[in-house]
Amino acid sequence: MRTLLLVLTLLVAAATPAAAFAPAPLEAGTPLSTSTGGRCANGFNARGYLLVPPSCGTAGATVRGPNGVDVGPVVAVRSTYALVRITNTTAWVQRPTIAGRSGVVTGSAETPVGGSVCAAGRSTGVRCGTVQARNVTVNFPTGVVYGLTRTDTCTEPGDQWAPLFTGSQAQGHVLGGSGNCTTGGTSYFEPLNRVLAAEGLTLVTG
Repeated sequence: MRTLLLVLTLLVAAATPAAAFAPAPLEAGTPLSTSTGGRCANGFNARGYLLVPPSCGTAGATVRGPNGVDVGPVVAVRSTYALVRITNTTAWVQRPTIAGRSGVVTGSAETPVGGSVCAAGRSTGVRCGTVQARNVTVNFPTGVVYGLTRTDTCTEPGDQWAPLFTGSQAQGHVLGGSGNCTTGGTSYFEPLNRVLAAEGLTLVTG
């Protein structure tokens, strides 16, 4: 009888599937590292791809998540952003969320001039302001960039690539700015829809 019970226990255990492996989330703001020593953060998720700052890594570099697990390679580097293709799909799942915030991204409708916009910075946390102008030309140390949006949302060093949003609508990522959150500042971003259209990508939404 004892032998029979042991055999039945083993059969039940064999028939019970192992606990499913839960992939880790990739959110806007998830910290990343690269095989070339770079450190950066993920932006708003595009289906199958990460949008990251161009300083994240050179083409071909492997991008890893905060736990050191590979995400995929950098496949393109533009002047204002880079693309990472997600090849390790069993370890990672894209989420329409911003790290540290509740709620989901439901779209990317652009905020008009005069409308409110917020940035979720790693240094400053969430700071909000107003869209001041569109199609602005800015001379960054890395070169001139056209067609940016200017806001009076303050940022600090370390806030580069902070996701900007209005409610549940993704707007873009902080490319740079001036001033600070004590005396007031200015930040610039490239409209997210322009990037998505240029690359033929689809925003991950909830």
